[in-house]
Amino acid sequence: MVLETLYFILQLVLTIIRKIIDIHSQLVYINTMIHCVCNNINTAKVDAAQQRGAKTAQDVQAFNGCTFNCGACKDSIQSRLDLLKAESRPGLAAAE
Repeated sequence: MVLETLYFILQLVLTIIRKIIDIHSQLVYINTMIHCVCNNINTAKVDAAQQRGAKTAQDVQAFNGCTFNCGACKDSIQSRLDLLKAESRPGLAAAE
């Protein structure tokens, strides 16, 4: 009986550890996701530009010292900026 209980507890602990590792892996992926392949702009760079006042994808490019090449990243960068704006004003974002 004691052995079965210990086995159950061990399985539970391992499950919790796996969940923590999975969540951490997802967070790392989010911060390193590339939005602009041409200029190597990732989520961390978009977030940093937003914290310094960037409101548009063009602002993010300017903060990172570059301009658009192909332009495929505009929507992705703007979506991230919109998400950050909504997170900073949770009550107001729902009303918009």
